Amino acid sequence: MCFSDKPNEQEEKFIIDQLWDHNKQYNAVDIRSLVVTKKNDKGEIIAGLIARTWWGGLEIQYLWVDKHHRKKGFGKQLMEQAEKEAANRGCHFAYVDTFSFQAQGFYHKLGYREYGELSGFVHKYTRYFLSKKLPPQLTSTA
Repeated sequence: MCFSDKPNEQEEKFIIDQLWDHNKQYNAVDIRSLVVTKKNDKGEIIAGLIARTWWGGLEIQYLWVDKHHRKKGFGKQLMEQAEKEAANRGCHFAYVDTFSFQAQGFYHKLGYREYGELSGFVHKYTRYFLSKKLPPQLTSTA
């Protein structure tokens, strides 16, 4: 057994590739990155979302809005753009997780509902897991 706290990109890629090689016997591997950003007039990122789509799902991994630009609708705009693109990629659901001190109410306003929770992070925070169904093909065909 080997242990390391320093990531080795080649080893990580090998392990992930092996898992997906196994999984592809059940369905084609269709993982695609999805990044949405909001920039200011200087071209600096003031809000961003990192996600991926796979097997019909939109997995929101990170959503961040600069503290000086919060409460302006940027988070909602990022989520809507990601959901739209995911639907266009054939996704029919989206999911995300958030901590009790983060954005649970924000996701509720966007139609996400809890399907699980895990308490005890640093002995005081709860991690909530939320999902929602996506309508098919959100782009207009006009």
